Amino acid sequence: MYFSVVIPLYNKALHIERAIRSILQQTCQDFEIIVVNDGSTDHSREIVESIHDERLSLINQTNQGVSVARNRGTEASRYEYVAFLDADDEWLPDFLCGIRVLINNFPDCGAYATAVKTIRPNGQEFFPSLANLPLEPWIGILPNFFELFQQGLSAFHPSSIVIPKQALMDVGGFPPGVILMEDIACWIKIAMKYPIAFNPKRLVIYHQEAMNRSNVHKNLKEAPFVNIVLEAIKGGLIYRDLQIEALEFVAKHQIFTAAANIMVGKPVYARQLLSTCDQTKKYKRMWLWWRFWASLPAGWPAKFMILKQKLSG
Repeated sequence: MYFSVVIPLYNKALHIERAIRSILQQTCQDFEIIVVNDGSTDHSREIVESIHDERLSLINQTNQGVSVARNRGTEASRYEYVAFLDADDEWLPDFLCGIRVLINNFPDCGAYATAVKTIRPNGQEFFPSLANLPLEPWIGILPNFFELFQQGLSAFHPSSIVIPKQALMDVGGFPPGVILMEDIACWIKIAMKYPIAFNPKRLVIYHQEAMNRSNVHKNLKEAPFVNIVLEAIKGGLIYRDLQIEALEFVAKHQIFTAAANIMVGKPVYARQLLSTCDQTKKYKRMWLWWRFWASLPAGWPAKFMILKQKLSG
C-alpha cells in the first residue's frame, strides 16, 4: 500500500522543510511526495530543491490557489491513496501507519482521517473535542459526519486526511476559485457518497501560529458548502436520519457568520443570514442572542464588547 502525499506550497519558506521532514520520518516509508509550488515569491522553492530524496518531486505553477494546487498534485500522483499536508503543518511519525490500519479495517471508505492537535497563535496547545466519539483504542466509521463536524476541527483538517484517488475524482476534487472553506465543500461531497473512517489518535499538528496562514481572513460571507448541503437535502442525497444534523451544521455556520458581520458593523447581512436558520433547535439560544444584537444600530455590539473588556480588566 503506497501513498501519494500532496503539499500545496505558497510562500512557506519558514515551514516547508519541517513539513517534508515530518513525512520522511514516518514509520511507514511507502510513499511519494509531490510539492506543488503555487507561484511562491519567497525562497520556498529553493528549500524544497535542497532536500534530496528520490521520492520527492516538485511541480511549479503560476499562483492559482490552494484548490488548483491540490488538484494538480492529485493528477500527478501515482498511487491509489492521496494524502494532503499543508506546508506549515506536520505529521507525527505514526500518521501514515495509523491511516493504513484504517484502510485495512475499512477498505470501502471514501476518506480516512485522524484527529489533530492544534497550536494556537499564542503558542498554546489546543485539543479539539471528540466528545461524540468513543475513546481510544476505538477506530471506526463516523456515524454522523454533520454532527461531528459541528465541533469544528474534531474530525477533519486538510493535513489529517487521506482520500482514495478515485473517490476524489468522483466528487470533482477541490473546488477551484473557492477561498472560503474549500476543503469542507470537498469533505461534504465525499461524505454524501461514501462512509468515512476515523482514528481519534492525534497524529497531526495543526500550526495556527505559523506565518502566512491561508485562513486568516474573516469569515464574513456564507461558505459555498451551505448550498451544497441544502441542494443535497432537496435532491434526496442525504439520508433522512442525517438531515436534521445537516441543517444544524448549516445553521451553526450561518450564526457564526452573522456574528462576525455584526461585530464589524454589517447587521443587514447578519439579519439576512439569521432569518434563514431560525428553525434550529440545537443553537436556538445562540440564534436569539445574535438576533438581538443584529437589531441594534451598527457598531453597538462592538462598543459593548470593548466596554465589557474594560470593565472585566
